[in-house]
Amino acid sequence: MGAPLRFEILGEVRVLRDNVSLPLGPAKQQAVLAVLLLQAGRPVPTHQIVDAVWGDDPPENGANVVQKYVAGLRRVLDPDRAPRTPGELLALTGSGYLLRAEGRVDADDFQATITRAEAEQAAGQPAAASATLRGGLALWRGEALAGLTGPVFDSARTRLADTRATAWERWAEVELAQGRSAALIGELARLIEEFPLREGLRAQQMLALHQAGRQAEALAAYRDAREFFLDEVGAEPGERMRAAHLTILRNDGPASPAPAIPAPRPAPVIPPPPDPMPMPMYVPEPPRYLPPRRAFHTALEIVFALIAPFFTCGVAGWIYLTYAGIRRRNPWHVVAAGTYLALVVIGFFVFTFIDPFGTMATIDSDEMSTGDNIEMLYFVSLMVITAVHSVIVASKADGYYRRDQARQFAAFAPDRAREVGIGRPDLHMRLIDDGGLIDLNHVSGPELARVARLPAEVCLAIERDRQARGAFYRPEDLVARGLADQRTVRRLSSRLICLPPGPAPVAAPWPVPR
Repeated sequence: MGAPLRFEILGEVRVLRDNVSLPLGPAKQQAVLAVLLLQAGRPVPTHQIVDAVWGDDPPENGANVVQKYVAGLRRVLDPDRAPRTPGELLALTGSGYLLRAEGRVDADDFQATITRAEAEQAAGQPAAASATLRGGLALWRGEALAGLTGPVFDSARTRLADTRATAWERWAEVELAQGRSAALIGELARLIEEFPLREGLRAQQMLALHQAGRQAEALAAYRDAREFFLDEVGAEPGERMRAAHLTILRNDGPASPAPAIPAPRPAPVIPPPPDPMPMPMYVPEPPRYLPPRRAFHTALEIVFALIAPFFTCGVAGWIYLTYAGIRRRNPWHVVAAGTYLALVVIGFFVFTFIDPFGTMATIDSDEMSTGDNIEMLYFVSLMVITAVHSVIVASKADGYYRRDQARQFAAFAPDRAREVGIGRPDLHMRLIDDGGLIDLNHVSGPELARVARLPAEVCLAIERDRQARGAFYRPEDLVARGLADQRTVRRLSSRLICLPPGPAPVAAPWPVPR
């Protein structure tokens, strides 16, 4: 019997036996192992493995290829297994392949340290909780699932990175509670650079500076953070940063550190005299939702989309649509651009070389022939159609930028994104305009039918499946679960988002501008 295996995904995917890394074979074979590790202890259907590893370009015999890679993994992970005998570590069940790696994955150990640190903190053992969290964070060797690409790995990577950032926040909170502000300030600056959208880290940095007697720097940190959030996500800082800001404003001086040795005879408590000039309550300003430069970029796109066809008689009308297709990852815009370009080339070829109306013969004539009129009508019509199409596409750029901005925000801070109502068109008042995103994990069936224009029975089936089988990790899960076809998901992909489940969002005190 071989030594116990150790599976690691908090960095590059590795398998260790006696602290020696095992050769895992080709990159696709490592990707298959990563899919099984993300679902360790649960069977994974073959088609889900194919979708995760190959995405939109699966091999012709995907099941056979997966079987080949699984056989290769069995030879590496369980070399003592007799040939043609059922695998125990990596087994084939009626529901798919099952990797029995519970308790041996570094990501599970990391989550266990967070749980243990919470218990230690609740038991009044902050020093032990801090050491436990640092031990868990030491398990990270770099970016999780490094080198693996695809929506499944990207989603898992984001989820793990969010858990790691939360662990750093809890560690900083424990350190701050113990009065270690001086040593904490530099570490928080590094963490904010790594996780710029984590408001908890920024709030703790403000409090650490205040606790260290650097109140002016603490207030400057809030101003800088507020400008950053308004510029990057178009929203005001959240409740934690506003509460930290208010704490600093209410105290003119630095917070006094706790005495190292308690006094043997505490002095009687004498209430302080009333402040003749109490500080007014701080009220945050209404949030701004979109940086002005986004709207400016949209106006520029509209101008360019209009100028390109008219100033070139329709010849360069395809250029903007090509840009829009690449920028927005929309193949239909590229197809339209190719169609207009082909029509331009065909028109020049027909009227110049074939010359069905004898246009070349009348080139020296001062009068317009029928062929000249037809040729002019062809290119003018092409110019107008291209310009109208391009302007319509450009006018929707603002919504695209808002959705792209909201997606970036949700990728870095999913809890905060859920709090401000991203992907919730059913909320009439939200803290951010997301350009019309739809969160599959929180929007009800009837609301999904309304905003996505899908049949009501399909949307109700999606809601029931979500309640029975758990949250969606990506829009393509609708196809994997048999709830929608690929064409429908592709049509809605620019608007769908899957935020992790959690508490309901907080209603905004200000309406979203329309």
